[in-house]
Amino acid sequence: MQFMWPKNGFQNDGTWTNWAGNQTAHPVRIERPRNEMEIVNLVQAAAKEDRRVRVVGAGHSFTGLAVTDEVLVTLDDMDSVVSLDRDSGKATVESGIRLFNLNPLLAAAGLAMSNLGDIAYQSVAGAISTSTHGTGLKFQSIAAGVIGLRIVTGDGSVIECDEEKNPEILHVARVGLGALGIITEVTLQCVPAFNLHAVEEVLQI
Repeated sequence: MQFMWPKNGFQNDGTWTNWAGNQTAHPVRIERPRNEMEIVNLVQAAAKEDRRVRVVGAGHSFTGLAVTDEVLVTLDDMDSVVSLDRDSGKATVESGIRLFNLNPLLAAAGLAMSNLGDIAYQSVAGAISTSTHGTGLKFQSIAAGVIGLRIVTGDGSVIECDEEKNPEILHVARVGLGALGIITEVTLQCVPAFNLHAVEEVLQI
């Protein structure tokens, strides 16, 4: 039986299912914020209702990390590039942007992420928060390229962190599984754009 994966796993009946079909959520409501202030407002509203908030990216995790019967947030509408600096290689993006949309935008600026996984359907925040490992024995995970974050915490406060400001939070939040709050912006240290050379061959075993 082929699993038909709708956009971001959201069904018409208000349920959410991950891409593998092994996790399903029945949230009391689904929030689609368009900017950081809307995230602040929805977090504060949920706190007043004594409800917990969970965030889902593209739903490519096998785990039940995003499963909830309370408030489920999707960042699909926060998918813009905030800034690109070709000279420094720094790219700041909204957390909901999908990797397959980000990659060509970086390439147009002569930049690239240093490593990627074998698929590009994840959101950038989801890929780093779950420590998507990328490919190659000599490469670090995608999260290792994160040099800055903006996070909305459980009380609606906004925290900025980088190697100079709140570095201890940055080091934990890179792979935070959503536990520290909702990531709104990610700053990546990119590298000059490059081409890959692939060799495929059949080997006897």
